[in-house]
Amino acid sequence: MDLDKLLYTTRVHNDQGIKGTAWVEGENELQVVTSSPLKPEEVGTNPEQLIALSWATCLNATIEIALKRHGIKDVSSEVAIQVDYRLNQETSITYFGFKVDIYIDLAQNKADEIVYEAESRCPVSNIIGDYPHVEIVVHANDE
Repeated sequence: MDLDKLLYTTRVHNDQGIKGTAWVEGENELQVVTSSPLKPEEVGTNPEQLIALSWATCLNATIEIALKRHGIKDVSSEVAIQVDYRLNQETSITYFGFKVDIYIDLAQNKADEIVYEAESRCPVSNIIGDYPHVEIVVHANDE
């Protein structure tokens, strides 16, 4: 017996890589122009930006849920993610490096607790898992 209840589903297409358009199926079809991050003269977005947008949005929404769960009201939070596209010159392998800055208007110990809870529950954080090229910094109001 499947105990998982489907809350939402979406389907995204890309048939042109980073030079074209990707789109979301549906009544209000969203189209996103894609481009290479190494060609700034091209107009469009790239996988690095899309991952960062997805993660920042999901993580901040999950922080808001954690704040409510703890009965904390009128506290602002912001998630800023820097993504670096890097090349390991020894192995010639490219990878993404992430610096996640989380700003939350709480004392450091409480901010750390809320962020830890949110980070462990955020679906995008769970997809990223224990990826080795992630640095998370919590900026509290008592720094």
